Formats: sequence, structure tokens, C-alpha cells
Amino acid sequence: MYQELASTSFLQVAYRPDSCLLIGRWLCSITDEQLREGYETMRLAAQEHDCRHWLMDARRRTDRRLNGPEWVVTSFLPRVQQEMGGRLYVAFLVLPNHLAEIEADPNMPEKSPGASAPFQYARFIDEGAANAWLDEKRRGKAGE
Repeated sequence: MYQELASTSFLQVAYRPDSCLLIGRWLCSITDEQLREGYETMRLAAQEHDCRHWLMDARRRTDRRLNGPEWVVTSFLPRVQQEMGGRLYVAFLVLPNHLAEIEADPNMPEKSPGASAPFQYARFIDEGAANAWLDEKRRGKAGE
């Protein structure tokens, strides 16, 4: 069961209390300002529900700005993790062509920090695989 927490013209945020999962679905291409506003909405929702497992669905963002992913993983996620304490896990759901762009960019952080890092992320093109990864992390499997 999902609880809708926030909705704008560009982002829908929902929460699944049964699995403590925060879901952000980008609804269209966005500006840098909307990117930061959307992630701030996610941060506040995560704090309100003490939720450290996020699914970020970016499949509707067809006009991408390459500075967005870098800012999220190098600045935003470390800050959220520090504020919340405990580990933070984020599954990014992207289109196959966007995943290829990210993997081809030598300046883009493509891999999550190691298993002992305070936050981890992974990119997926399949929502089932993204949810399975988050569930594995939530249950503390895979050497954690």
C-alpha cells in the first residue's frame, strides 16, 4: 500500500510503510532548480518517515542534464546520509540509453561506494531488479 506524500507537476513522492520504501517518480524532463527542489522533497519525506531506502524513477526524464547525477551522488546523498545517520540506499531507475550515457562518461561516478560506505546506490533499467536490490539491502543480506 502506497501513501502519496507530495506531488508537483514534475515529481510524485510516495511511501510504502510495509517495506519502509520512499519512491520518487520524475514525471517529465526538469530544470536544475526542479532537480534540487525534488530531491529536497525526498530528503524531507525520508526524515519524516525515517526511511533510508529510496527508489528514484527517472524514466520519464528524457531531456537529461549530466550535472544532475553527479550532484546527487557526490553532494546530495552524502549530506542526507550524514543528517539521517545509518546507511542510505538509493536505486535509480533509468532508461537504457541514459544508463549507457552515464557509463560512457569518464567523469561520472558510475559505481556505488563499497559495501562499508555510509550510502550506496545502483542504477537499473528494470523496476523489479531495483526493488529486489532495495529489498536485499533492507533485509541486510549480501554481506551486510
